[in-house]
Amino acid sequence: MRLRIDEDGVRNDVEAAIGKSLTSCLQCSKCGGGCVHAEEFDLTPRQVVESLLDCQDDKVLASRIIWLCGKNCSGCQAVCPVGLPLNEIMATLREVAAARGIEPKYLPPSLTYFKYDHCAKHRREGEASESMVGGEAQLS
Repeated sequence: MRLRIDEDGVRNDVEAAIGKSLTSCLQCSKCGGGCVHAEEFDLTPRQVVESLLDCQDDKVLASRIIWLCGKNCSGCQAVCPVGLPLNEIMATLREVAAARGIEPKYLPPSLTYFKYDHCAKHRREGEASESMVGGEAQLS
């Protein structure tokens, strides 16, 4: 298979948006290794960066990960030894895909992903989501 090299590809858009070079990625896999949503993705964050470096724009823009990753989580950014802003990378990729008319190609997230969003709500609002009135819990 012959790769089409596009020097003015998505990589340049991403690097301009984040203000860093993707070549700083160590390809250590820490970003995907600690991701609680890894079973939902078709590529890991490391594979996205690697594919961008290899000018495989179509592969990245057609992937499910750009639509699911980087919305309510920053775990991958926290463990990245070089501090690549993966949330910003995914946001930029979503913008580029939308500008090219590429729509999300994924099944609705599994219960695992919804559970994470639900837990994130509890972290924002406190552990209990019930309102306490007169010592009794009333579900809202």
